[in-house]
Amino acid sequence: MNELQNWINNPDRDYAAGVALFAQHCKNKALVRYFQTGTARFRMAKLVYEMGKLAKTAAAKSVSQPQRNVIAPIVETHGRASLHHTQSVIPDFILAAKKEISTLYSVIDKKHRELYDLGTSNADDVVRKRKRILDDRKPAIERADRLYRLKEEWFALEDSPGRERVAKDIRELLAAPLKEQPTMAAPVGTNNDSPQHPNVSGLSDLDLSKRRSALRSSITKTQNMLQYQTIRKGESPTPMPPGPKRDEYQKKLKTLQKEYNAVVAELERRSK
Repeated sequence: MNELQNWINNPDRDYAAGVALFAQHCKNKALVRYFQTGTARFRMAKLVYEMGKLAKTAAAKSVSQPQRNVIAPIVETHGRASLHHTQSVIPDFILAAKKEISTLYSVIDKKHRELYDLGTSNADDVVRKRKRILDDRKPAIERADRLYRLKEEWFALEDSPGRERVAKDIRELLAAPLKEQPTMAAPVGTNNDSPQHPNVSGLSDLDLSKRRSALRSSITKTQNMLQYQTIRKGESPTPMPPGPKRDEYQKKLKTLQKEYNAVVAELERRSK
């Protein structure tokens, strides 16, 4: 599937061509329809991300093809052989989130078709119906987007302390009715790394040093997201395209750098 990576690496990538290519290789029909009913302005970043996942999966399969039939190695435990699963088990709440995201995409796609069938008339009854459809569609779009971003953040955090917070947010969001969604879910990549107005004067020297190291790490990850669309540096740049998501990460980077400068300045002041 080199064609997938070629599209990702193309700085002048075409959204329509990308959607068509994605549809050829993706088995999730609801996700394909989601991209087909969207525009490059709002969904290009997500399309690039999903295309990258497809490309990585294809590459991993080609590398591990000779071992496809190996389910798990046999290990000795107290003199007896037992199966040891090398792959971690995906928790139920993540599986539930994936299932609900797929369902929400289907709901959103249905609302898109209803809007299309309604036409462009400005007659009073048509306007009322159009508003009702838009009002019904909005919470589904917001919930699908929040669940998706939280799910991806949970995987990106791996075993870091913030992972349990994200897991809690996902569980609370899944438990809430569609029109009563909690407001605590954090966008992917925020992790509450920095306050809006950094005040570091009350921190000890040790805490300042720890915070400086943590901020360096967060700044690097945020810069990598903007340049490679992953928290780790990739083999080749795949800049995040313009849009709300890029604006969010740029805002976060500015906030992190502001606090980092405040921490460094405070440390320098104390060293004099």
